[in-house]
Amino acid sequence: MSSHIVASRRRAVTSDADRRAAARLHELDTLLLTSAALCRRPGADPDVWYPIDESLADNEEYGRKACAGCPFAGLGGPCVERASYLPYDNYAVIGGTGPRKRRFLGVGTYEAAEVAA
Repeated sequence: MSSHIVASRRRAVTSDADRRAAARLHELDTLLLTSAALCRRPGADPDVWYPIDESLADNEEYGRKACAGCPFAGLGGPCVERASYLPYDNYAVIGGTGPRKRRFLGVGTYEAAEVAA
């Protein structure tokens, strides 16, 4: 397995691991962005997965109910796997998990805040 670093046209430094992650994210998007996913069906209300009521945002039971019956839901499902490649989301229900569960499991990317010197 190669771990060398290469320069892209945008002069950003990327590694082979970054390219593999981007390829996997593309595969997951292709799979999940179909009407087989409950959240992608015509007429689906986005407020179900991005609750306006902040008390629901951390509610684990609400998260499980929102995705119940979706073939992509679950901790080992492609929806949560996709979330692991993206910045952490404080609000959304993803793959039947609420933000609290994902934060506990470390699902999502977390950037360290810069400390002023």
